[in-house]
Amino acid sequence: MRKSFWDRIRYTYWGLVPYDWRPKQIYYRFKCWIWKRYTTIKPRYLNFHTWCDRCELLPHAMFEILSKFIEEECSPGHIDWEGSGHTVEVNGKQVNIREEMQCLYDWWHNTYNKEYEEVHDILWKEAHKHDPIREEKEIEIHGETYYEWKPEFKNKEDEEIWRCCVRACSKLEEIQNRDLEEKMTRLVKCRPYMWT
Repeated sequence: MRKSFWDRIRYTYWGLVPYDWRPKQIYYRFKCWIWKRYTTIKPRYLNFHTWCDRCELLPHAMFEILSKFIEEECSPGHIDWEGSGHTVEVNGKQVNIREEMQCLYDWWHNTYNKEYEEVHDILWKEAHKHDPIREEKEIEIHGETYYEWKPEFKNKEDEEIWRCCVRACSKLEEIQNRDLEEKMTRLVKCRPYMWT
C-alpha cells in the first residue's frame, strides 16, 4: 500500500518535530499555564510573596496538594473509595484511604492552622504584657562591637510569668512539630492513591 502525499508529509513532520512541540501540545501547555497551573502550588496559609524557610514550605506544599486533591478531584465522586478496597495502615489498623486523607485534611485546616495558632497567640500576648525592660549594653570583643541584652524585669512576678509563657510557647512548638512530622509521614503513605 502506497502512502499518500499528505501521509508522507505528516510522517516526515512527526519525525522532525518532537511530540511536545506539536501545535496541539503547545496549545495544551499554554492553556494549562493560563487557566490551570497544575504544577504550580501556592500554599494558602503562607504569606504571599514573602520569604519562607524550606522547612516551613515543605509541609505547606504537601498539605496544599492534599487539599487541592480533596477539594477538586476527590470530592465529585469519580472513584468509589469504599468499593475500591484501598487501605493504609494507621497506628496498627487498616483504614480506608479516603477516610485517612479526609482525616489529614481536617487536621490541617482545623487544628494545625487554627488551634495551634490561637493558643500560641494567647501565650505571646500574655508574655508581652510582662515584657522585660530592653536595655542593650555594648560589648567589645577583639575590636568588634556587639550588643548584649540582659532582661531586667519590673518585679519577680513579671519575670516568672514571662519565663513561664516563653517555656509554654517552646513546648507548644515542640508538640506541634512532632504532630506535624507524624501527619506528614501518614500523608506520604497516601501518595500512591492520589490520582483520579
